[in-house]
Amino acid sequence: MSGASVSSLSKSGSSLPRLLLLATGGTIAGRASDVTSLNHYSAGVIAAEELLQSVPQLRGLAAIEAEQIANVDSADLQFDHWRRLVARIREALAVDPDLAGVVITHGTNTLEETAWLLQLLIDDPRPVVLVGAMRPASALSADGPLNLFQAVQVAVSSEARGQGVLVVMDGQIHDARDVTKVATQGVGAFASPGRGPLGWVDDAGVYLSTASGTRQVPFAELALPQQWPQVPIIYGCAEPEPLILTACLKAGVQGLVLTGTGAGQLSVGERRALEAWTGPRPLMLRANRCGSGPVHGGEQDAELGLLPAGLLSPQKARVLLLLAVMAGLDQEQLLQLLPITLVQDEQL
Repeated sequence: MSGASVSSLSKSGSSLPRLLLLATGGTIAGRASDVTSLNHYSAGVIAAEELLQSVPQLRGLAAIEAEQIANVDSADLQFDHWRRLVARIREALAVDPDLAGVVITHGTNTLEETAWLLQLLIDDPRPVVLVGAMRPASALSADGPLNLFQAVQVAVSSEARGQGVLVVMDGQIHDARDVTKVATQGVGAFASPGRGPLGWVDDAGVYLSTASGTRQVPFAELALPQQWPQVPIIYGCAEPEPLILTACLKAGVQGLVLTGTGAGQLSVGERRALEAWTGPRPLMLRANRCGSGPVHGGEQDAELGLLPAGLLSPQKARVLLLLAVMAGLDQEQLLQLLPITLVQDEQL
């Protein structure tokens, strides 16, 4: 790929499975001036090749080719990084039938959003595994090296085939739709509320149930544009300011996620702002701020132009809306997709 640095880690003449590692930065590639510093460090400063060399045990698992897509704190990840990442994964899987899978090193702050984006875009049974770290590479007891090793374990395993996009953190294997970062510190900062992890990985192997059926990849053929649509998230709270919602509508945003309280409930002020709006309505999803539990359809949803986000977090609802807007879907077409926000293991 143009502009990407490439390195490799493999045994000479190896018949090991081949993987592509795409590095984007984050804490796993971070460094501090002191080994005890866990909060003050620079993310995204270690190159992909150095990450590989720091875990020589990977040589026994796979022949790995690494490319640097970006090297940033994931809070600074841009849509262009996503576009390049998707293009490279699609290209690699399309042109190389012998490639076993893809591993992506990523910052933890927006890792779950990237994982869900790829779940909706990458249609291939071979594993795509995201991995990060909660401690910089320079720290005592850094978690990145083991996380990376275990991500590669999962990516080359037959059990991971057909599972879609996976996240491996702290020995747990998570599904891209359900996983979320639930803590600001500690190596066990990722969870899948309501469902739990899909499986586990340790020195004895990979533990995953066999993938069930063919998963839905609704945007597998979508070409990602240079310019992405505007899709803000509005957060619900006590006495929210309706001016924010009205400003978004007046600005002509193409999608909008409303993060309601409780089970996705909007305030009277927010409902009145939607009722009073006479202009064109963007695609709108109603999510919740609780961290787990579904949002079901409400009595006023049709009147207000809303659709329920199901089990999707606000940030993942936004990813779905971004792609829906790019694909030119209308509300009825988006409605047909919404079962993927509740049931991922069954075909529609």
